[in-house]
Amino acid sequence: MSGVLLAGEVALLYGEAKVGKSRAAVALLGWPDGERAAPDSPNEDGGDAVRSRSWRVRAPLDLRFYLYHATETRYAHLRKYAQTLGAEGLTEHILPFNDVRELERALQAIQRLAEEKKAPALVVVDSLIKLVPPQQSENEAKAMDEVMARLKRAISPSGREPLVGLVVIHHATKGNSGPRGSGAIAANADHIFRLEPKREGEEDWGLLLYERGRGDVWREVEEVLRVRVRGLRRASSSSAKGVKRASKRSRESYIERARERFGGRIFSEEELFRYLTDELGLPEPRARGNISLWKSREKLLSQGEGLFFKKG
Repeated sequence: MSGVLLAGEVALLYGEAKVGKSRAAVALLGWPDGERAAPDSPNEDGGDAVRSRSWRVRAPLDLRFYLYHATETRYAHLRKYAQTLGAEGLTEHILPFNDVRELERALQAIQRLAEEKKAPALVVVDSLIKLVPPQQSENEAKAMDEVMARLKRAISPSGREPLVGLVVIHHATKGNSGPRGSGAIAANADHIFRLEPKREGEEDWGLLLYERGRGDVWREVEEVLRVRVRGLRRASSSSAKGVKRASKRSRESYIERARERFGGRIFSEEELFRYLTDELGLPEPRARGNISLWKSREKLLSQGEGLFFKKG
């Protein structure tokens, strides 16, 4: 992409919950070739507009893929993003994966396809948290070193020219001050993009900024793309009070969403806590309270050093 992300490299795209990370990734994949793209106007049907500055994607459209974990982002949403951004051709390349091995096989297949077509491929993986092994945490440097190295190996076949560039979606710390989890995540990324929320009049935008990277790349923060986001969620005192007034029914909805998010796998308490606060927007005391309540009622059970949800 514009000589920034090269084949064989891994870029991290991070941002806060509900800021439009998936939408921005689809916009990148769908962006046309060209030296300088003029800003698009909104679609006639009122769809979301995407704008770019001097950004281009060299990979042919049939070599751009969005690989998402089945419990992370819904296909229907990704398809809608592609349609409203004028990238309908991407929909057949939006593909789910269930575990890390399946993702690796998909990346290897894309490498072979790129070799056949003699052109580079661009792939987005949604998201990094789904690649963390069970009973390990994104806060563990050793675990994240291995996750990032595994991604690099998958797109750097031994003895062959690398042809796949990888963008991995990840969550941000509070305040969007950096990628969440161990410093090993950013240290192992070749490039880092930050999606920054911005309010302009009555519209919410996600600004994709190039933050830093390796090699001879522009070092200062540069806006490379902006995408309109409807209903951008921001934490506020009023929303926190609303959560405190939540009924038993709404509290049960949190556990149902958590069950759907983690499935039957084992996870750490910190991983569950981050999901409740960062993705569901619960205040930290409320999230801790829910976890304690679920444990006391034996809806959340322990196994070794991890946790899992009791069925039913």
